[in-house]
Amino acid sequence: MPNLINSQTKNAYFPLLKALSDSLNTQVNNLNEIEKQHSSLIDNKELCRIFHGRGHAFEELSHLNLDFYSPYLFLISYTDIEPNELEILTQLIWQHVEISKSINIKGLIYQQRAGRDTHTQIIHGKDPKSFEIQELGIKYQVELTKSQNTGIFPDMKMGRAWVKNHAIDAKVLNLFSYTCGFSLTAMAGGAKQVVNMDMNKGVLRTGKINHELNGFTRYVSFYPHDILKSFGKLKKLGPFDLVVVDPPSFQKGSFVLTKDYQKILRRLPEILMDKARLLLCANSPELSLQSFKNLISEHAGENFSFIERLVPAPNFVELDEDRSLKALVYQFNH
Repeated sequence: MPNLINSQTKNAYFPLLKALSDSLNTQVNNLNEIEKQHSSLIDNKELCRIFHGRGHAFEELSHLNLDFYSPYLFLISYTDIEPNELEILTQLIWQHVEISKSINIKGLIYQQRAGRDTHTQIIHGKDPKSFEIQELGIKYQVELTKSQNTGIFPDMKMGRAWVKNHAIDAKVLNLFSYTCGFSLTAMAGGAKQVVNMDMNKGVLRTGKINHELNGFTRYVSFYPHDILKSFGKLKKLGPFDLVVVDPPSFQKGSFVLTKDYQKILRRLPEILMDKARLLLCANSPELSLQSFKNLISEHAGENFSFIERLVPAPNFVELDEDRSLKALVYQFNH
């Protein structure tokens, strides 16, 4: 394998292929615990990003990401790739898989996202349909070929880990819960109770399946409600010790981050316990870190103290950290 990767140093795709080679050929048993936490290894058999082109560290590959949804490699392009170029790239990727003789990879799936158009192509292997993956020891149901989103966002791994580490005996609120990843890690971390709220009934159904996969069938609730219209309900369900707010940047007809986030921030004090912890997230390249912190200060009030910004998930290298995911920890003091 070293001979193969060394022969490709002048290839335009070399940074992606080098990342794949490293991920394929590093063994978990050879690493200490800290190295394991900061590595994206196929040997882990856990969800991970192998190459993060969207971070613009390699501008010529800024349209490409490569993820591992065990046992599938998942290649994503955010621009059109000509069929012959796609064939060259996928052949190079699969060449590394074959030479590594990895038993952990069964297929390669390609998704092209260009504007609103998304299409998926099975390059190697069979269509897995719906299947289970793991992250942080927790099971998730995902689909790589049905729609644009798979059922979990790899970039939020450190957020899910943070919740797992801070949920012991907590009453947790998970807003914009999607398929309830934060709820799963909260339950795994010993939460007393978790409330999930998202207006999309479909993703909540998947969230319920995820809880069943992990044996979390009690002390968890799911509300398919419009959050902006549900603070009366949340006041009755609260107060909460830990709150996660992880909205989409834009959801047609229901949420615009730059216009609606402040509406949630203003209402948060009504539903919080004293000393409650919050994970406030924004994934909009146009919203800088300072602008996001200013938004929180202006609309949540002086009782919210900034604690830290969570570090990115392994391999999410960003040329401009201001454009990357912002996951900020705050504490509420009455």
